[in-house]
Amino acid sequence: MPSILRTNGHGESFHRQSHAGEVDEHHRLDYVLSLLYPSTVRVQRSHPIFGHIHSLRLLTLSNGAHLLLKGSPSSRTALLRRERSFLETEAQFLALLGQSANPCIPQLYHYDPHGRLWGSAYLIRQYMKGKSLSEMEGELTPQQQDGIDRHLGFLVSTIGQNAAPGFGSLQQVAFGAGRPSWREAFCALFEGVLRDAEDMFIHLPYSEIRRELNRLAPALEYVSLPRLVVVDFGRPSHVLVNEESGQLSGIVDFSSAVWGDVLMAEIFANASPAVLQGAGMAASRTREENIRLVLYACYRLVSQITVQYYRNRDETSEFDARRRLITTIAEMTRLELA
Repeated sequence: MPSILRTNGHGESFHRQSHAGEVDEHHRLDYVLSLLYPSTVRVQRSHPIFGHIHSLRLLTLSNGAHLLLKGSPSSRTALLRRERSFLETEAQFLALLGQSANPCIPQLYHYDPHGRLWGSAYLIRQYMKGKSLSEMEGELTPQQQDGIDRHLGFLVSTIGQNAAPGFGSLQQVAFGAGRPSWREAFCALFEGVLRDAEDMFIHLPYSEIRRELNRLAPALEYVSLPRLVVVDFGRPSHVLVNEESGQLSGIVDFSSAVWGDVLMAEIFANASPAVLQGAGMAASRTREENIRLVLYACYRLVSQITVQYYRNRDETSEFDARRRLITTIAEMTRLELA
């Protein structure tokens, strides 16, 4: 029975709508639901969920089901280059994984890139029960945390078993415009976020970052098969846990998926032994793998700093990311290719 996604663990805020607006919204939602359910099923409640760049609505249906409607960001929201295709990326990812029937990955029920019934592009997906790992911090036993890590490692490896003929975004590859090498695709991805930062006149060591990226880029050539990877995979706010059992109950937000290197998943940034065990990976890394992990760390930190200038700025988070970026760049300068 259809159900849906949850917020990212930072809480939900609801607002009251005017009665006329609410009635109009429910009529439009009923039109959308007519694509999925018999005409007797109606929307009983529609709750907006705040704190996201996308428009999110938790839908309660007359048959007891719950769905999540995820819409395009507001036209007033400043977006990074990669964020402009997040909704389409997530829809493509969920459609691709739909046949896997993995209980931790939500089912996609409907995606309309044109928004004919809603006014803008939107998707409807399954509701995932659980509490975010970021909220559960300090409440889990070491054994429960190991179990979650092991399951996450297994999932990221399972997702990575999907391969494609080219590297890059899901959209590029779907249209036959994927990059021939991971080196080319990753450097383009990194250059995109650097330009996002330059657009906002953010103070960063651009020349040094570009120089080290260019110098160490040959390590990216060792990735020869484009595999499906969710760049943000393992982020605590995207991981849902069953409060009673302490086990993994679901993953949400696949909008950062690309065809590339499985090691780019955030969970491998500081992977625990349990993560590596679940992924079926050795604890030791080759020289090239270590170089790639540092390049991915640099990319994430530049992204974390840059996004602060596109959202409500959190100076504490920015300071921490800048401090770690300095350390990471220093590490890059010490790395040598074979």
